Amino acid sequence: MSASSPAWRPGWCCWRCSSASRPAPDGERLTARLGLRLVMPAGLVVLAAGFGLGAMTSMSSGYGFVAAWLAVLGAGVGLAMVPAMDGVLATLPEERSGAGSATLQTVRQVGGALGVAGLGSVLSAAYASGLPEGVPEVAGDSIAAAAVLAARTGDAALLYAAREAFQSGMDLVLLVCGAASALAAVLVAAFLPGSTAEGGKTAESGHELTTAR
Repeated sequence: MSASSPAWRPGWCCWRCSSASRPAPDGERLTARLGLRLVMPAGLVVLAAGFGLGAMTSMSSGYGFVAAWLAVLGAGVGLAMVPAMDGVLATLPEERSGAGSATLQTVRQVGGALGVAGLGSVLSAAYASGLPEGVPEVAGDSIAAAAVLAARTGDAALLYAAREAFQSGMDLVLLVCGAASALAAVLVAAFLPGSTAEGGKTAESGHELTTAR
């Protein structure tokens, strides 16, 4: 399948994001050298920058631009999330690291689910409010419903309006995520202790070994 194939491009963009989140070993070395208090805020700032770039996406943006900001997001995740998880586990005694890892994974999964639900609600509300007056009610349920309706009726204006409304909603969601990441970076830099484990002990998470400082 060629690189210009519409079915191939989204997968390529997602791969760019996941591959960019691989700097975990580099994050480990940076954490060992600079400490969590510097590495985590830096990762969160990179994450906020990725969200900010994503919010600049327009309907005319190419896949290259989308892949670029997804790669920035992946780098931010790799620099912030893994050191954060290992830093938390570094505060626990070795005999409790298994229970701590399980608890941490549970918190991460629940937090992710709640985040998806909350941001999905923001997107849905922004999308519905962004549609012009007079569109069929079913078009406000989702962009997929609007696309199906537009295809059945041949209403190109409805499809364009739905795409614009969805794009505006996604921009809002990305801006919210970017603001949250920036706020988290400030809070981490201000309140995270300079040392999270006695004597620089090595803590093991579900990802790799990290020396917390």
